[in-house]
Amino acid sequence: MRAAVIGASSESIYTIGKAREMGLEVVALDGDSNAPGLKAADKSFVVDIRDPQKVIEVLDENIPDIVLPVPIGRYLTTTGVINDYYGLCGVTETAAKLCTDKYEFHRILHEKGLRNAELYLIPAGCEYADPDELNNCYPVVVKPRFGSGSRGVQIYNTKEELAADFLSQLPFDEDYCIESCIDGPEYGVDGVFTDGFFRLILLRGKKNTLPPYRECVGYYSIIEDEDNKEFFDKIKDLMQKAGDTLGFKNNLIHADIIKDANGNPFLIETSARPSGHNLHNLFTPMASGVDEVSEFIKYALPDLGRKYVFEPNVKKHMVIRYFDFENVRVNKVPDEKYLLEKYPLKSWKCNIEPGMILGKVMNGASVMGRGFFVIEASSREELDHYCNDIKNEFELEDVF
Repeated sequence: MRAAVIGASSESIYTIGKAREMGLEVVALDGDSNAPGLKAADKSFVVDIRDPQKVIEVLDENIPDIVLPVPIGRYLTTTGVINDYYGLCGVTETAAKLCTDKYEFHRILHEKGLRNAELYLIPAGCEYADPDELNNCYPVVVKPRFGSGSRGVQIYNTKEELAADFLSQLPFDEDYCIESCIDGPEYGVDGVFTDGFFRLILLRGKKNTLPPYRECVGYYSIIEDEDNKEFFDKIKDLMQKAGDTLGFKNNLIHADIIKDANGNPFLIETSARPSGHNLHNLFTPMASGVDEVSEFIKYALPDLGRKYVFEPNVKKHMVIRYFDFENVRVNKVPDEKYLLEKYPLKSWKCNIEPGMILGKVMNGASVMGRGFFVIEASSREELDHYCNDIKNEFELEDVF
């Protein structure tokens, strides 16, 4: 049997490995000849994945039984085209377009009463927009219409702030969305749709930097119990209804939500693919007991004869933390062996070296390459205590 990978970034390597372990031949495609996933596959092709027809020309000579679910941004749409063309289990083109286009995503969910927010589109090339037309829905969040990884996301509390910064820079070469900002703690959702039915795999509590950027620098595993069961049930209901509206049938999903002032989940965005940032390949399996990409391969390919399980079977208080140091020079990095002996670390990957200058955390690109660590403890409070102690093991010097 054969699997295709469309978008062979470093985030695809884990899934490629799992597919090969199951005996699948993996064919990887990416427009970048240096894409790391190309080297991990059995066959690799440098092809513009923005053009589905070019992808089909390659795959007609290597017809796949599955397109592997991997983290990818806007061109998840190509995966949808390929699934439709070959009749494969996975996201459809229609669903992929809706969840990668923030404007259409909002429009269709808002019409169904599933997204109570205001959104205004600033088209590419637009030279003027009147902040008074936003109907005083401040604060607002500004974000590119397409793309992922928190690129270009900014919060403005007043129309004066919006006009002085964002609107003063018009025109842009891409569409932007201006949306009313919902206040409250943020969460991440890992889940799957099977035959149109939503299953929650893991709920993750986010640790964000302060406004205006609010970049995520960590995730806590959230264990369902009697105290939060109502919120869990509301999330499952919202995701089921949103999935029905977007056309999710057989695909993994990840989503970002906010718990609003009334205790209800507000859906920021969702996409029909696994989460990146060392979540789908590390943290989610650790915290839930479910290796979602492996289980989806089993589900999508019944001829493998392997039983799939999406129900969580582990309940652990865990956190994955990214190194969110800001505006510092690193003078000393703690020894990994020393840390593993001193703290309940489950994973450690540090790309920081002495002499590095670490700037402000403004988006995913500014923090994710630094590395991460995973801790298990008895409570969120204990997790925070360990995280602070580990960060204090670094010797840092302010530089700005």
